[in-house]
Amino acid sequence: MSVENSIPTYHVLALSGGGYRGLYTATVLTELEKAMGSPIASHFDLICGTSAGGMLALGLASEIPASRLKATFEERGSNIFGKRSLLRRLLGFWVTAKHDSAGLQGELEALFENRKIGNLKHRVLIPAVNYTTGMGQFFKTPHHPTFEFDHEMKIIDTAIATAAAPVYFPLARNERGVFADGGLVGNAPGLFGLHEVKTFLSPNKDAKIRVLSIGTMTLGCTIRGGANLDRGILKWKGGLFDLVISAQESSVDYMLKQSLGDDYFQIDDKATPDQSKDVKALDRVSVDATNTLKNRGVHAAQRAIGDPKFKAFRDHKASSPTFYHGPNKNTSETKC
Repeated sequence: MSVENSIPTYHVLALSGGGYRGLYTATVLTELEKAMGSPIASHFDLICGTSAGGMLALGLASEIPASRLKATFEERGSNIFGKRSLLRRLLGFWVTAKHDSAGLQGELEALFENRKIGNLKHRVLIPAVNYTTGMGQFFKTPHHPTFEFDHEMKIIDTAIATAAAPVYFPLARNERGVFADGGLVGNAPGLFGLHEVKTFLSPNKDAKIRVLSIGTMTLGCTIRGGANLDRGILKWKGGLFDLVISAQESSVDYMLKQSLGDDYFQIDDKATPDQSKDVKALDRVSVDATNTLKNRGVHAAQRAIGDPKFKAFRDHKASSPTFYHGPNKNTSETKC
């Protein structure tokens, strides 16, 4: 937190979900981190991430270089999405999830080992859907006295929970319940970040809040004019989930623009008709998809760095967060 005209200032980084399209987000983050010359997490008071964006958020909060997170997508994406058993090739989408979680879990283990949320150095908020309760669940660092449980969650389990995209990956079970992808409740988590600051970090006081949102080359999920409107699972396949996250992102973008005005800055690109063929599927790992996502990500970052609105995010230095529980506890306060 910094002081801007005697008003506390909070900067929120919000990272959207999008499967392999997270390579675009990771590319943007890599270029921004180069320009900033320091871990990007040190410039933000709260990092929010959903699904693939959740993995990136957890990585940044661990101060893993953005370049390494980018390499995980680029070099190991085929291990996460590309290897399917014969059974899943025959039944994926129809009877089983299209992919199992083994490849994803292996890559997460390489990044995070056995560390827990309580080991993170920066505040995070990671949306998921608790299928045991039927409610949204938001995994957080213990940056408020009432956040007493999430710090014991393994980072790996948190990442798998937020990334359990329906029909793409199996549901995720851990000691807290059964979870589905956070994109079902908030694929673009910037609005949750705004609420978190107003409710828990700076309640009952005026604060300057800025949100930097980074998308995944959002594709507006639409229907062709002559398409059959009577649709079952054979027609929808993964399109229903794509529609949910597309509609959510556009709604959140609209509300944040209305709420924050120039204090909201979004980095995202619409794929051209040709490029949409490369990146439309959340799990398409190919040379064409990789080139498109990286090239557009580099250009988007360069455009953002040159934008006057980005300067505030670049110059901001987040103060050390207060944690009330877990191994990084740094206060004796236990009551609200």
